Amino acid sequence: MAGFREKVKSNKPKTQLESITTLVAGGWKTGKTRLWKEVTELHYTSPDDVLLMAFEDGYETWELDNIVALHEQGTDDTLWKVWDYFKKTVVPELVKEAKDNRVTKLIGTDTADRAIDACTAWLLYDRGRKYGKVFASLQEISDNTSENGWVILGEELKKPFETLKNAGYGLFHIAWTKEKETTLHDGKKYNSIQLMMNNTGRKVFESQASLICCLFNETSVLDKSGNELDENIKDKKGKEKATNFHDTQTMMYFRPSEYVEIAGGRYTNLPEKVEYSAENFLNVFEEAVKGQLKKTTQTVEELKEEEQVEREEKVKELVEKEDGVNNNPDELLSKIDKLIPTMTQDQKVEASVEFEKAFKVKNYKQEKGNLENLRIALDIVSKIIEK
Repeated sequence: MAGFREKVKSNKPKTQLESITTLVAGGWKTGKTRLWKEVTELHYTSPDDVLLMAFEDGYETWELDNIVALHEQGTDDTLWKVWDYFKKTVVPELVKEAKDNRVTKLIGTDTADRAIDACTAWLLYDRGRKYGKVFASLQEISDNTSENGWVILGEELKKPFETLKNAGYGLFHIAWTKEKETTLHDGKKYNSIQLMMNNTGRKVFESQASLICCLFNETSVLDKSGNELDENIKDKKGKEKATNFHDTQTMMYFRPSEYVEIAGGRYTNLPEKVEYSAENFLNVFEEAVKGQLKKTTQTVEELKEEEQVEREEKVKELVEKEDGVNNNPDELLSKIDKLIPTMTQDQKVEASVEFEKAFKVKNYKQEKGNLENLRIALDIVSKIIEK
């Protein structure tokens, strides 16, 4: 048996956006989707290298080449269809492309918040079918079943993104921010800019990001000559009054400040903030990567080539793992065993009818050890669940 020492390896900082997970967050009209457009156009030579998963229509005013308009798959009443299409059609096809003939390198999510909404709607719909009840919230699932609504949200939400990451895709998530009041253990309170999403969403998107950038509009108060004021101007009676002049500029925060909390990452060489632009964003990323390179004598270009090989090796491992499952009757049986409890009673009856048609028995467990029949059984179950 191979020992753990055979698994010991060295690690080098990643030099390309498709090798990491990035999170860009901001409030209304701070330029989140625009930053995706301009950064990817500057970083990549081909439009086909990037693909935007649009869970909402914030892209509509921009000229973008490759968008999957997921939001068109459902309305507010059928929002679950958006997640259903994403997880059952888009993700598997992207994994297949990665194995056969990769087209895309970097996948954007616009926005992660709306992806959470779609995932939540899918869970309410799916568990409603499973338990024969109508659930209005995740809490109702917790209160009325043996499942914890927030736990299953976290599990369901991370699956497709982990699958894409394991298939060698880089992830670039876009998210909303809000001002939030926090009370410390000693009772002191402060306001800060944080992600708008719930804590379960933060565990999936914020915790996995290697680079987090927050877009924030900063306002400078000016006098009529355009000079920045250190204090409010006063009228003839000495009373403070507001000036008629100001300037607002979007800044990109890469480190938390006394007010902007959602920023940072796994790099040490990051500025607190820089002026908004695609060029500045990529310069910060490049300098951050260089700041991590202490021991290697390789150039950044050599590291990029090495990363490409590593990504393809990762996909090979994924293919071999899946092939191993599909060629092992015990693994197939275990896979079916995990799917059956997620089915409704009607779906289980339908499956048993299909089993009998396919291999003359209603109980798939009787086919233990029969590789071919268990493959058929897994296919039957998967298709029924996906209906």
